[in-house]
Amino acid sequence: MARILFVDDDPMTLDMLSKIISLSGHQALTAVTAGKGLEIAATEQPDIILVDMNMPDMDGLAFLRALHQQPETAKIPALMLSASAELDVEEQVKEAGGQGYLAKPLNITKFLEIIEQNVKPTE
Repeated sequence: MARILFVDDDPMTLDMLSKIISLSGHQALTAVTAGKGLEIAATEQPDIILVDMNMPDMDGLAFLRALHQQPETAKIPALMLSASAELDVEEQVKEAGGQGYLAKPLNITKFLEIIEQNVKPTE
């Protein structure tokens, strides 16, 4: 079972993602602000983080940079979620330290596959 942190300012999105992950046998952690997400990442050490691109307190790219500047969270894999259709988003995500980018609305099957690919098995 993986512990997955979702950082998104939309409570409905957080609820939907939490339910999908719970039904897949994983534990969901949620944060409605980037600041709270960084705090939870440091204290809870999730297996992976999915962060929304556009949030009011800090955008997803700034979140990724902050996440990877902290020694206690630098190695946590993170993916960006966004409804943006910009062609260079994936490149920007990788430059900020993220593992990849998922477009909204999510393809649930692909979403779960990517989660499995990015979560290291527990030893």
